[in-house]
Amino acid sequence: MDSIQVALWRRLAAAVYDSIILLALYFVAALLAVVINDGEAVETPLFFLALLFITWAFFVKFWCSPGQTLGMQVWKVKVVNERGGPLTSKQASARLVCSLLSWGVLGLGFIWALFDKEGLTWHDKLSQSRLVFIDHKKQQAEK
Repeated sequence: MDSIQVALWRRLAAAVYDSIILLALYFVAALLAVVINDGEAVETPLFFLALLFITWAFFVKFWCSPGQTLGMQVWKVKVVNERGGPLTSKQASARLVCSLLSWGVLGLGFIWALFDKEGLTWHDKLSQSRLVFIDHKKQQAEK
């Protein structure tokens, strides 16, 4: 697999796609919480923690195996460790926390990729991982 830099627009497109999927998961969680709470709104710290857990489980599962969220599959990118292998759950967890930091400062962690010589974001660097572009046509031609 070639370690071709992934363009910022491709990263953001995958993030938007994954955000839509997460939003659907949040709606399901909210529906279950309201049903359990006899039709009343749920505004507790426990529900917020449940949403954080859903987010963590979604990303860690997909980043560790197969290395791609559904949005990343659509946009042909994969997250790998520095050696090109799969992420550990510790790396994936660190990547998630650091990506929230990258978003939390007005997206500066993502914009950093435009100036980094390797095209890495803050969360790439801090979690010792990177995104790579997967060229399926090239892989088929090599077989």
